[in-house]
Amino acid sequence: MMIIVNVLVFFWQLGRSFANEDFFYYGAIPGEVMSGGRLYTLVTSMFMHGGLVHIFGNMLYLFIFGDNVEDRFGHAKYFVIYLVFGIVAGLTHSWFSVQSGGEEASIPAVGASGAISGVLGAYVLLYPKARIVTLVFLGFFVRVIRVPSIFFLGFWFIFQFLQGLVNPFSGVAYWAHIGGFVIGFLVAIPFKISGNRRARSW
Repeated sequence: MMIIVNVLVFFWQLGRSFANEDFFYYGAIPGEVMSGGRLYTLVTSMFMHGGLVHIFGNMLYLFIFGDNVEDRFGHAKYFVIYLVFGIVAGLTHSWFSVQSGGEEASIPAVGASGAISGVLGAYVLLYPKARIVTLVFLGFFVRVIRVPSIFFLGFWFIFQFLQGLVNPFSGVAYWAHIGGFVIGFLVAIPFKISGNRRARSW
């Protein structure tokens, strides 16, 4: 469902030629969010994207990891929790942007990656041993291997964290990814515990 909504909004943006005013109206501008203004953009921003590559990358991750997490949460809870992931990610990005004191505080942030990061955080806790098909580039050779999600997503999180520290003004909302991942991991804890209890009851 989330993929469908994102794609529909993308085609709406495409029909409007990615109008700049749409990004400023629906995107989450950190300075305004932190001052309590236009809080609705914490939701609207997570369904907008900056281009084809942006939405393709996000939807690929959501397609790979989202269905298992949705099955574990249930459809209704997943919908609500997905929005919570995106809101927390947006707040995290906004807070760090304002604290930096730079122009980042006035630039609208858009994209589903914060919410999807929450899905990744939940996935790594719920399915740590699930194997993820990964391309490994060895010079001119490409090899396909299967990596346990705890390593694949663990490396992904460490990369986001390091980039957030050393390259915070790259145009990528690394702190939104970090905030989303952390809240996703935390929200999944009771589902993990209840799942373990059911497994022991057999």
